[in-house]
Amino acid sequence: MVKKTFYSALSVFLILILAVSLFSGTASASSPGLKITLVDQTPYPVQAGQQVRFWIQAENIGSGPMNNVTIEVVPDGIFSASAHDISRTYSTIHSGTKVYHEYIMFVASDAPDGPRDLTVRHKVGNSTLWIEQKFTIGIGGIIDPSSRGTLIIEKVSSSPEVFMPGDTGIIWVTLKNNATAMTAGSNTTNARIQSADLYSKDNIIVTSEAVNALGIIAPGDNISIPFRVSIPEDTADGTYLLMLGVNGSSFEYNIKRNIEIKVDAAGIRTIQSKAPYASAAGKTVEIDIVNYHQGTVRGVSIIPIAEGMTFYPTEYFIGEMKPDDFFTAKFNITQGAGNSSVEFKAVYFNGDNAHEDSMIFDIGPAITPPSKVMTFVIYLAIILLLAAVVGHFYLKKKKNMSLLEYLKKGRKQTEKKE
Repeated sequence: MVKKTFYSALSVFLILILAVSLFSGTASASSPGLKITLVDQTPYPVQAGQQVRFWIQAENIGSGPMNNVTIEVVPDGIFSASAHDISRTYSTIHSGTKVYHEYIMFVASDAPDGPRDLTVRHKVGNSTLWIEQKFTIGIGGIIDPSSRGTLIIEKVSSSPEVFMPGDTGIIWVTLKNNATAMTAGSNTTNARIQSADLYSKDNIIVTSEAVNALGIIAPGDNISIPFRVSIPEDTADGTYLLMLGVNGSSFEYNIKRNIEIKVDAAGIRTIQSKAPYASAAGKTVEIDIVNYHQGTVRGVSIIPIAEGMTFYPTEYFIGEMKPDDFFTAKFNITQGAGNSSVEFKAVYFNGDNAHEDSMIFDIGPAITPPSKVMTFVIYLAIILLLAAVVGHFYLKKKKNMSLLEYLKKGRKQTEKKE
């Protein structure tokens, strides 16, 4: 009985080991912590017998670091490579970061035209479990000779037009079929778009997935494709390149183009243009508002903030400001004792992203208005002074008139004696 139980347990143990060994091979699912993306291929498309370079991006989308990560491309009957070129190991990929590596392979000289799968796999740590992903690679020339067209990039725009660190937005790519009915037969002027994708080799994050099966564009027509992007908070000012890849109905008419976007951290600045001065309300402060950002911002409003003070107006609304636009805001301030610092906060939108910039200015001590008694004394003194001036001139005039009359009287008496 004991021997039978022992053999039964041994059988179960062997079955478990076999099951583990079967699952330690490869799998065709995505790793929950690592996202693999094929971001570029050169040349595109590749011809049979050519060397091809694949630029692979690996992003740690998990919550913690991943150590000892190995990523490799898998040779097959179509793609081959030396052992040195197929694999790369990273000691650590931190959460939220990306790594890149270029893999060099050769396409078999007898490879048939058309789409082919490239297998990329990875494993983490000491695991023997490989996670596989497949990417479609185009080999050769025309796929659909009945639908070629002439695809061009007609326009690229973004909202916002210039990004700030931390912004999210949309890049619009407008594709146009530049063919006409006279350039080719009627069955070859339509342009079919199989897919369109936007990806980044820089710090910019493209959050949109590739768009597939966009259909046919007739001669002269166009289509606009939106791609969502996110700018990390630590992105430095400058121009960044995204890669647009469009697969058409034939490889000869595919598009690979750089798309530029700008990042500029400068925003709205407030400047104290002149010293505060006394007014009927107590004190008046004038603030200049300048848009230092390279793009147009909207909804600009200036809000003064300080303890123990009241402001009129309580908020100065400007609205849209183009680059280098300049406005002056005037605030009447009733100021309490003991505080002289005022924060002037600029709130505005860059695209759909809310932003705030602020500056703090010292407007000096409070101006104490005179009391009612002092005001009465001042007014009385002014009245008495005016009365004294008027009286002085009145008496002086009267004295001059008396002297004139005296002189006239003396002259008449002299004339009578004569």
